[in-house]
Amino acid sequence: MKTLKKGLVFLFSMVLAVNFANAQDTPTMYVVHTDNVNFNMIPQYEQLAKSLKENFDKHKIEGVSWTSITVEDGRYVYVSPIKNMAELDENPMAAIFDKMGNEAANKLFNDMDECYDSHSDAIVYHLTSLSYHPEGFSTDGKNHREYHFLYYAPKDAKAMKEAMAEVKNLFKAKGVKNGYDVFHSGFGSDESYYMVSIAGTDDIAIAKGGKENDELLGDEKDAIFFNVIKLTTKYDQVEGEIRPDLSYYPSKG
Repeated sequence: MKTLKKGLVFLFSMVLAVNFANAQDTPTMYVVHTDNVNFNMIPQYEQLAKSLKENFDKHKIEGVSWTSITVEDGRYVYVSPIKNMAELDENPMAAIFDKMGNEAANKLFNDMDECYDSHSDAIVYHLTSLSYHPEGFSTDGKNHREYHFLYYAPKDAKAMKEAMAEVKNLFKAKGVKNGYDVFHSGFGSDESYYMVSIAGTDDIAIAKGGKENDELLGDEKDAIFFNVIKLTTKYDQVEGEIRPDLSYYPSKG
């Protein structure tokens, strides 16, 4: 976790710093760090990641927070909100080195580095304007995630955004109760994409919700969904889990 060690700099995954006229969306920016952990090293990495979180809790470190996500293919993703790009010049890890001491902190991060052969950094943007949050919708207690990545060519940026908005309008018009969040790729990704995040208690709950949505949306959804599909150059779907035990949020008390 070299990037985390140096400051969570460019901390998911989760490209073009919103070059598709999203300025009016006032998107929330997240910096994301992904460790591609070797399967045989996952038990060791888990213990180290928990130790990192425990040390932050113990020393009550402020000025930094992250949500941890584990992906089915061995990825460990650390997502932290930032207000602007200037925050990338700061070192939110400095405090933990001061509290733990350089030797202990370096050993912890170096041991984590031994658990993977590659890692990546990127910025992603949460788009409220394209996300669908019906009244009463909440992700509380729903830590399972289904992530849909919809890649598209830069020339189709405007059309893709409009197509995604059509989907949201349909969900709203039909009164769908299951919500979703939409993110867009940012600096650090080779391709432009939208990521749709669906939350549930588990994969079965998400599948059940999807079936209910299909029935409610009816045949009208086919043409609207196709407007997105025809612009999609590549599609990926992965499942992940929000990990409160590996996440860190400073105590407010």
